[in-house]
Amino acid sequence: MKKTSVIFVVCLSVLLVGALLVKSFSKDETEVTALGDSLAYGLGDINDNGYIGDVQDRYENETGKRLVVNDYGVPNDTSTNLLKRLKNKEIVETAKNSDFILINIGTNDFIKSTDRFTKFDKEELQTNQEIYKDNLEQIIKKVQEKNPSKTIYILGIYNPKVKHSDMNTVNKAVVEWNQATIQVTKDHENAAFIHTNDLFIHKNKNDFFADNLHPNEKGYALIGKRVFDTIKKHSNFK
Repeated sequence: MKKTSVIFVVCLSVLLVGALLVKSFSKDETEVTALGDSLAYGLGDINDNGYIGDVQDRYENETGKRLVVNDYGVPNDTSTNLLKRLKNKEIVETAKNSDFILINIGTNDFIKSTDRFTKFDKEELQTNQEIYKDNLEQIIKKVQEKNPSKTIYILGIYNPKVKHSDMNTVNKAVVEWNQATIQVTKDHENAAFIHTNDLFIHKNKNDFFADNLHPNEKGYALIGKRVFDTIKKHSNFK
């Protein structure tokens, strides 16, 4: 009797493992978790889709698969706020179970040292940058904990003053901030940086922005295409 039970359990286990393998090779949907601030949230897009909605549309149209989006973007969040949010087990587990992760954070850390992107305190900016880098390190480690193969895409910040974004001092600071982010991503496996600062240079701001900072639907579409193209290039998503 006991022997029969053991055989039954073994057979059941084999069937379950087989089912899981079949599911993993015939997966008809992909899951993404978005973490970050108002740009991850999509503020400025009247349809509330933001760049993540654009990525979802492009992904589903090209692959025929469903992209399940878990969006935890919170307007006004800094990297410190995001790190605190990752104490929420539901958010962390959702992120860990996703196929890839998008992180949009750092803009509010940067803004804390500026006056509407026109001038800033260099010392304060440097201090905030160091805090941001340390937070980003911890965020990546938290999300990749026990699974360093988890792919993370980190979006860079941009200068919304498009008319002068290729020559003013604030843009230089934005570039340096993005370089700091790139340094952090290079220290981690499967973490990729996505440039956004060049997307709005020489563009008509009224056509691509909803306000002084946030893109409108057309602006988010530019970011979404950049993100999707990066995912295509670095991931076997089909």
